[in-house]
Amino acid sequence: MRKLALALLISTLSAQGIADTQITDSTQQRQWLAGEHHAHTHWSVKWDKSTSPWSPIKGGDSEHTYLENAQAAQKYGLSWLVNTDHGGPEHSKLLDKKAYPELLAARESVPDVHQFFGIELDVPAGEHATVMMPINNDEREVLVNFQRDYSIREYRKETRNRNNVEHMQKGIAYLASQTEKPIIIKNHPSRQATGLNEWARVTPEKLMLWHQTDPEVFIGMVGTPGHQAARGARGSYFKYGTFRGADQMTAVVGGVWDHILGSGMRFWITSSADSHTHTSVGGRDFWPGEYNKTYVYARNEPADIMDGLRHGRSFIVFGDLISGLNAELTDGNTDKQTNNSASLSETLVVSSDEDKLSLKLELNLSEGKNANGDIPVLNRIDVITGAVDPSIANEPNANGTTKVIQRIDQSQWQVKDNTIALTIDIPREHQNGYLRLRGTSTDILEPTRQQGNQYPWQDLWFYSNPIFWQQQ
Repeated sequence: MRKLALALLISTLSAQGIADTQITDSTQQRQWLAGEHHAHTHWSVKWDKSTSPWSPIKGGDSEHTYLENAQAAQKYGLSWLVNTDHGGPEHSKLLDKKAYPELLAARESVPDVHQFFGIELDVPAGEHATVMMPINNDEREVLVNFQRDYSIREYRKETRNRNNVEHMQKGIAYLASQTEKPIIIKNHPSRQATGLNEWARVTPEKLMLWHQTDPEVFIGMVGTPGHQAARGARGSYFKYGTFRGADQMTAVVGGVWDHILGSGMRFWITSSADSHTHTSVGGRDFWPGEYNKTYVYARNEPADIMDGLRHGRSFIVFGDLISGLNAELTDGNTDKQTNNSASLSETLVVSSDEDKLSLKLELNLSEGKNANGDIPVLNRIDVITGAVDPSIANEPNANGTTKVIQRIDQSQWQVKDNTIALTIDIPREHQNGYLRLRGTSTDILEPTRQQGNQYPWQDLWFYSNPIFWQQQ
């Protein structure tokens, strides 16, 4: 009888947990919604190898529950969350029978946080990536089957032949075939790098190939990784380090990300906590939303949140340095009848005679103290531009046209109603190009490779996704 009652409870939670989140309202106004796409629970297990087959050890790699992560997300101001446990021998069965029912219960307990079903995929030839499912009636079956068929750790021996780039492409194609496409985001892409542009399992070539397999599924990479409380190496990038908390692919101006953008790809960056164990109990991590945030411009509903991630309407931030970023690029011609403008991720169409563009920028500063008890202070905004041109594909993971064109400090703005409003002239140095924004609480001009990690709360940054322009 207890089994029947439990089955009925899970069935009821399943129906409510899915149906309630499927209600959409196109009349809602889009707003900046903070979220997290990489948080572990006690279903990130370790394995008892003395048994055959190996037995899962619950809580082996994290002791957090789905409910605890959701409560933390709510506490730290998140609107959406993806729990992402990584695998091992037949982990898909745990995902199906254990993790998913717990997710449904957490959705009921914390309804104000949109909780997406996800995993951290053990990527064929590529370490780890978030897989984020749309909230629908197929989420369970599709994700369980995907982990079973495409994780390189699903079986101890049989999956070794999966460990190649082509098998990852097949997995992307499988997700792309779904009625509602899931999202893949490459986690900590340079964690195994041994030097600047010295890659290990994850290379820029793989990222671009997987993105081109389906740009609406493999949407981008983490620009600022988790484990930001790790003392020995910020981000747990033990081999070469992060650049003031950012992955080198994102942090280096004219580096890998700029190469990908300059090659014409719409390839976005995100931030993640990668929370396993909190720093207060000896871990390397912050709770979801405590330090890392990915802000998405979306209606407060699951489908539009995924749409915002998929199409790059987003920025990333440490320590609540800012809470909103509204950027509008125009051609500066006020005589035109039509409003020709583009925001984050969009493309401004310009005529050949336009030699200057105009950027209207509004930055919302955080209200009150952050999770460390500080009131963060933005010290500088950097405006970065680069060309989009076929020739950039020939540069070795670089874009020589990309540079910081303006550095704007506190003496050049005023704060009104907790908002900085600026209008910035952008010289149009390239026929086709892009613009992205970066800001910091520090006086450091360029994020440099970091040794150790003593003061993450005094070293805050934000990065925006780009705006493009294209000659008509």
